Amino acid sequence: MLEIQLNKRIEGIHRMSAEELKSGLARLLDDIRKRGIKKTMEQSPWLLSNIIGKLLKIDSARYFGEAPEVSDMFMDLFWEGVGLRAVISEELRSALDKTTRTIHVNIEASDSPLKGHFIASRGKLSGGSGMVHFKEEDYRLMGPTEVLLQLLMGELALGFSNLRLQTAGHSGFASLVASLLRGVSSSIKSVRS
Repeated sequence: MLEIQLNKRIEGIHRMSAEELKSGLARLLDDIRKRGIKKTMEQSPWLLSNIIGKLLKIDSARYFGEAPEVSDMFMDLFWEGVGLRAVISEELRSALDKTTRTIHVNIEASDSPLKGHFIASRGKLSGGSGMVHFKEEDYRLMGPTEVLLQLLMGELALGFSNLRLQTAGHSGFASLVASLLRGVSSSIKSVRS
């Protein structure tokens, strides 16, 4: 019975009001974590894109500011899910195959506690909440929470002309990071409901 209720809640993400999302997202993410992201995404492959889509419709910076633990839960779940999608996403797999060395990328919001990282290494992608130590960081993406969520969804161009997004790191990594991020967004958008 609990499994059926969780499935209904997941299927209803796109219908949630802003208030329902704010009051229920922490519990939903925790229930998904307990069940396992792999099993959840097998049943609901559009999960990540729908969650980001809903976060983009609210003041996510304020929400994460009031519930910082939810930003960590979201980033952990997001990167675990993307790591699973990397196996079946052609664009992400192609970007990972072009990565000839391990690359550590930090993501940091300027207006909320949203922080995360991803690591591309040997054809695999992993990541989570928090940031890798600055001595290991190869590249950093910084900006308002909304901008970072748009970036993960592939709705924001990565480039020198984008004034809403700041980057730090060797310019030689820019095209590689852009390719990886296009693969990330493609991996979740290809199944968007």
